[in-house]
This record gives sequence, structure tokens and C-alpha cells, in this order.
Amino acid sequence: MPNSWPSRYRTSVTFRHALAIVVCLAWTTPANSAQDQPGTEPYQRVCQACHGELGKGDIAPPLVPGRFDPDYVLAVVREGFGQMPPISTRELTDDEVRAIVSYLASLTPEKPPVASTETIR
Repeated sequence: MPNSWPSRYRTSVTFRHALAIVVCLAWTTPANSAQDQPGTEPYQRVCQACHGELGKGDIAPPLVPGRFDPDYVLAVVREGFGQMPPISTRELTDDEVRAIVSYLASLTPEKPPVASTETIR
């Protein structure tokens, strides 16, 4: 930009460049996704084979959507339940189980979709 421009135009152009850079950075920086959760890797390693990708179910029931108490999940994981075998601390630590519960919660929408009266008819 030429030095002969009045200072108010130089400031305006500089501000626009700075704003454009901030917008571009915000756009290209990924938001916190489920993949950023510490429970992603242990879920994929131990649970995904039966409960499916993203907890949607496969040969075992879906885990999403749902909100689970970490202590309840830990008890089910350690003791087994129904067709689910117990999983030892060699396969999943207690902290990994709690991280998986957080990961599954991140996949669950805040509010379930509400059925309209049109769908009920």
C-alpha cells in the first residue's frame, strides 16, 4: 500500500487484512470433534468390533444415543452383562473406560429430536 494514502485508509486496509487472517484461521481450525476425545482410541480398539463405528450398534446393541453413569459402565465392563463378556484391566484400564463413556457422551446429541404431530399421524 502506498505511503501516499491517508492514514485512515492504511489503518482500514490493515484491519481488513487482520480480520481476513483471523476468519481464515477460525475456518480451517477444526472444532473439538469426537475424534479429539481421549476415549476414541480405546473404544475403537476394544468396543467398536461389537458395538459398531461411533457406537451405533452392530452385533451388540447401540450405545449412542445415551447417557451412561461411568461407574455403572465400569461394573458392566468388568463383570460382563448378557452376551457381553467381562473385559479385564489388561485390555482396558478403569480410566480408559471412563474416557470411553465421555467419548460416547460426545457422540450423543444434547437433545433428542422431537417428533412433530405430522409424523405421529
